[in-house]
Amino acid sequence: MPRFYKNLIHVDHHEGRVISKDELDAKRQAAVDAKTIVSWKSPVHIFKQRSKKYFTKVTLYALVAILAAIAFGEFALVGVIIAVVFVVLVLANAAPEIIEHKINNMGIISGGKVFLWEDLDSFWFDKRGDERMLLVQTNLHFPSRLIIILTNISERTLLDILEKHLHYHQAPVHTLLDKWSHTLQRRFTLD
Repeated sequence: MPRFYKNLIHVDHHEGRVISKDELDAKRQAAVDAKTIVSWKSPVHIFKQRSKKYFTKVTLYALVAILAAIAFGEFALVGVIIAVVFVVLVLANAAPEIIEHKINNMGIISGGKVFLWEDLDSFWFDKRGDERMLLVQTNLHFPSRLIIILTNISERTLLDILEKHLHYHQAPVHTLLDKWSHTLQRRFTLD
């Protein structure tokens, strides 16, 4: 069974003592019932309406990759390419669902999932296109980072609340994978 925590030992955020799994589960349930300081609703992910040109480019890139895979005799890769293109096209057409995010004195609840302050490490704000985002680095293997879209809530409000519990980074923290993905997005635009 996969482990989602980087450490199997859970330390209470306020008391500094090791807590058991049962105590942790009770704490998560208490966080759901705790008084909410601030809440807002936002889409699960950033959605951008795609043009016909986008779908044409995705199809052409996929066709070139499929022809190259066939030329090299990698027939299993053809199936993988087709599956990836199918997922890309479905996600480009499907509007994201709207979920609720809450912050209380025990942690963050995003889409019904509880993240206690012990699970969280640091946070920062970023902007992608017109969308403002709150990014929270976690101490978990999955998800290692929470990306929450800010719709009608100010960054200042969140900063005042989160700074009491988490370390704040002035600038976005980019890993090597983030840098690679941004470079690929700039070089291979599909719109």
